Amino acid sequence: MSARVSRAESESERAQARAIRHAVFVVEQAVPVEVEVDGLDEACDHYLAWFGGEPVATLRTRRTSQGYKIERVAVRSEHRGSNVGRALVLTVLESAPAGATVYVHAQASALGFWQRVGFVAHGPSFEEGGIAHRLMQLGPAAA
Repeated sequence: MSARVSRAESESERAQARAIRHAVFVVEQAVPVEVEVDGLDEACDHYLAWFGGEPVATLRTRRTSQGYKIERVAVRSEHRGSNVGRALVLTVLESAPAGATVYVHAQASALGFWQRVGFVAHGPSFEEGGIAHRLMQLGPAAA
């Protein structure tokens, strides 16, 4: 069985995305809720990955002055390592604006994941929500 990815259009789907993010970031990783709930959700497109009819992963995208940012990527713990995150990111990359710089602020623990889907680390490590991150941009080989 493979993951199905869709844009979270309804308020119910967006609530499911927020619940996944809360479980991963606030509960598991102890990111302060005021950092996770940053007031930007309305300006973003949200996506869900479904496995067996259940939403198990999410991310959001938005345009910034630096390009097209993929952020708030969260996969429920029991589905990590099952390629659901990869399916989610690769599907979203298909709809990235042509010619835009696509980037993420990747958690240090997830650098390998992002490298495997074509991103390249740039610049020094920095902290967000008490967690080390690196700026990563989609490399030309994966574009």
